[in-house]
Amino acid sequence: MRLLMTAAFIAASVPAVAADPAVAKISFQPQVKGTACLKRETLAMIDELVAKIGPIQITSTCGGRHARRSQHYSGKAIDFRPLATSARKAAAAARSLESVGGVGTYSNGLVHVDVGEREISWHGHKRARTRYARAR
Repeated sequence: MRLLMTAAFIAASVPAVAADPAVAKISFQPQVKGTACLKRETLAMIDELVAKIGPIQITSTCGGRHARRSQHYSGKAIDFRPLATSARKAAAAARSLESVGGVGTYSNGLVHVDVGEREISWHGHKRARTRYARAR
């Protein structure tokens, strides 16, 4: 029932994405209010990502606490948990997408992807300073 309500919410707020079968492979943690705050290019990136790695659970979009100047605040980033593969494989798949700028993994199994201009990768701890960072 919850998935049905989420799909209905997405259909109402983002009609172009709702017609895509990839939407059925996206779920949300309770604190995430949907994808209405995300930019069009971010939504397209999510579609590409889901087509490549399978279902995901989005854990963060625009709301919540993020680093200062985070791509989340401008609707250009999501954090997610891959449901059909490992976080490491999901991050590698995300890095191979042309539309993805930054990719990060956290020790709790979450993956960050954004469509920002800077191409960076990192592995670190949630709510801690980035531990390993490198520009691609």
